[in-house]
Amino acid sequence: MKKILDTCNKFFGLIIVINIFHQIVSSAGYFALEIPILQFLYWISIGIFGIEFILRVFVERRISVLLSLDALVLINQVLFSVYDLRILRLFRLFDIFSQSRFLLPTNTLINTIIKQRNALMGSQIMVLSILLVVSTFIYFLESSVQPDVFGSIPSTMWWGIATLTTVGYGDVVPMTDLGKLLASLTMLVGIGMFALPAAILASAYYEEIQKKNFLVSFEAIASVPLFQELPIGAVGKINEKLEVVLVSEHETIFSKGDEADSMFIIEYGKVKVEIEKPVYLVAGDYFGEMGLLGNAPRNATITAADDTKLLELTKSDLAELSEEHPGLFKELELSASARSSD
Repeated sequence: MKKILDTCNKFFGLIIVINIFHQIVSSAGYFALEIPILQFLYWISIGIFGIEFILRVFVERRISVLLSLDALVLINQVLFSVYDLRILRLFRLFDIFSQSRFLLPTNTLINTIIKQRNALMGSQIMVLSILLVVSTFIYFLESSVQPDVFGSIPSTMWWGIATLTTVGYGDVVPMTDLGKLLASLTMLVGIGMFALPAAILASAYYEEIQKKNFLVSFEAIASVPLFQELPIGAVGKINEKLEVVLVSEHETIFSKGDEADSMFIIEYGKVKVEIEKPVYLVAGDYFGEMGLLGNAPRNATITAADDTKLLELTKSDLAELSEEHPGLFKELELSASARSSD
């Protein structure tokens, strides 16, 4: 079931990419919707998006921000077509591929922004306050000299924004000596003020990366009880084969009846085995090996009880390692037998 959902999501992602690409090139006059075949494909894609929207509402059973954006795009396309809003489905594309190795750092950045939102909001309030102060003072100094561009505080705020951000378009500049002095001080303050949120994000992002540690470390693998008896060379080989999987709290890792195609080792976090009496597994534990050894479907649903980092070992890689190191296979068999008897 999980593979089917992943395949469907990738198909929807491909349709979204094609639609966004078409929106971009059509704005330059290429592949316009006036061409009958393109118009037909356009409406087919809308139908696909509509079906996907209904399925997601049924599965998620709540209206999320992404669903709201998709609803806006669909309603606009079907009923109004005032503007082409397909570009907004870019956020859905990020959601589909959020667990890919290329977007994992992006997820971390987004989480960092959310966690540091109060500090970032505070820094932006300071920037806004400085903008209002310098715009007011430049109005006092320049309004009598250049009433057409500094005739009111709102109109001077354009100059204030361009100066604070040190962009300096040059379309509006002060002419009085005091005005030039104020502009110079504003630019110096702007450099510091806009460096502040960058510093907040950089430090928080580094901490988040250190916490998640996307790269599988040799030491982390060697500390897993399953691999402690293996020689160093074997641990190094395992290090090359393991794939990092990050799962959020309450996210399903696999469902009962799914095909057993890999096993998982918990590096940090906690997972819940949903059986009659739920069992919780923590860092250093592993699961999913029973289906691999018996060539049977998954016998339980497992979900993340916390934000969890897993190391995934595929069936083919496990078979290769077991041939080279029979002790690993025996350890897994003993574990599977003990869990079956429980």
